[in-house]
Formats: sequence, structure tokens, C-alpha cells
Amino acid sequence: MKKIQLVFFMMISVVVLIPKTSYAEAFINNNGIVISDEEYENFSKIKTYEYLMTMNEEQYQRLLSFDYDNLIIETKYFETTYNPHLNLTTEKEISKEQYEIMPMLNGGSASAETSAKKLVMGISSGDSYQSVSVGLSWKGIPSTRKFDVFGIRTDGFEVREGSQFGEQIYKLNGTFETIRYAWNHGNVKRLSNGFGVSMNIVNSDITVLQASLDCDIKATETHPSIFASYQHAVNNTITLEQSQNYTLGGAGLGGVFVYPYAITEKYDGMTGIRVEW
Repeated sequence: MKKIQLVFFMMISVVVLIPKTSYAEAFINNNGIVISDEEYENFSKIKTYEYLMTMNEEQYQRLLSFDYDNLIIETKYFETTYNPHLNLTTEKEISKEQYEIMPMLNGGSASAETSAKKLVMGISSGDSYQSVSVGLSWKGIPSTRKFDVFGIRTDGFEVREGSQFGEQIYKLNGTFETIRYAWNHGNVKRLSNGFGVSMNIVNSDITVLQASLDCDIKATETHPSIFASYQHAVNNTITLEQSQNYTLGGAGLGGVFVYPYAITEKYDGMTGIRVEW
């Protein structure tokens, strides 16, 4: 009996002495990249699930380089309504809770098109350059799909040439797809104080629509700022050339895009987002 008790005691002791090991869960995205639970938690601070499911190895390595303990994040939610008869867009900023409980707003009626969008910008500190990530998510799918523009304007920052990158993410027939715009793509316009990407929105039966921008910036002044804006085309006649007929300035759409008046009317004029360093 004592021998049995001794063996039982030793077994319990071994169990107690063995250190508890925590195995982080992981999942594999569409490109075969393994993302750990900790990485997913960090990445999700600035990127959507859809982005993480479609990112390639280069995008994955970029996200790994972010300092998630020193991350500045700014997020805004907007609801816009466009009246084509009056050529008038009205906008109101809404809360995260309002955005999340809103129904999926698909298309629009003959009298108006209502949409809701989430705009988020994250900046990570670095030894020389800071990494910037901007994302735009639609709550539903817009009825007008031409050349939307997504851009970044800097004030006291310089953008590292070659780091500019844009992406359109959508879901078609149950599968996530992407359109990527490298820094030298014809739809990318680079200026001394930032850049913009003209995205010809996929005109198919899609169920998810998102856009993202990435770049690296370096401060050239003591208190620099960075601005981001997404402008949705509300007119089907706009061309790629017209969508790129802008300069970047604070008086422009969303605090970023300065267009001739005739082109300004073709966009919804949604408020942009700003981060001060």
C-alpha cells in the first residue's frame, strides 16, 4: 500500500514540476503564410481579416517589422448619402458601435445612395523611417464604381521613394481577390508631399470591398503631420486621367486632393484622417 502511495505521489510531483507550455494557435492564409495567434492580434490593430488572408510574403514581413508597443492609430467612421438629382453629398461621422450594427448598404435607389465607411491609419516608430498603414473598409458595396482615389499627404515628412503601395481587396464568388498597385504602377501618382492611387473599383457581383495604402516616411521638421483621404467617385463618367488631375494640399478633398472644381464635383468629398507626430 505504501509503495502504491509513493508511486502516486511521484506522479503528482512530476506533473506539478513540468512547466506549463502555451502553444499559440495559428492559421494559414490563402498564400500559405502561417500567422500565429500573437501575430494576428498585433496585425489586426491596423489590418483587416481580409487583408491578412490575402497578403503575400513581402506584406507579411512588413507587418512583422512594425513596433506594436509604439503604434499610433487613428480611426474614423462615416456615413455618406449622395443625391444624384441635386449632385449633393451629405456626411456625418458615426461611432464604431453605430457602424458595426448598421445593415449592409448595397447599391442605392434612384433618389440617393447611402454608404458607410471605416478609415484607419496606423504609424509605427522606427530608427530612421516610420511605417505607415492606411485602410478603408466599405459597409456594403457602392453602386457607382469608377476611379476612386486613395492618398496620403505629408507635412514635415518625406516619403521613401519605392515604398508607396496600394491595394484593392474584394470578394467574388466566395473567394478573396486583390488588385495591387506598386509604387511605379500607372495608377499611382507620386508627388513631393505624398502620393495617391486611382483604383478602378471592380464592377462585378462582389460582396466585400476594401482598400489599403502603405509607405515609409521620415520626419523633416520638428512637429510633422500626415493626412490620408479616400474619395469615392459618384459620377460614372470620370476617367483615369481626370482622377489623377490633382495636387496635394490642405484645402483639398479630405485635406489631401486638390482638384479643379469640375472634377471635385465628381467625388463625395469624404472627410479625411490626420495624425500628428
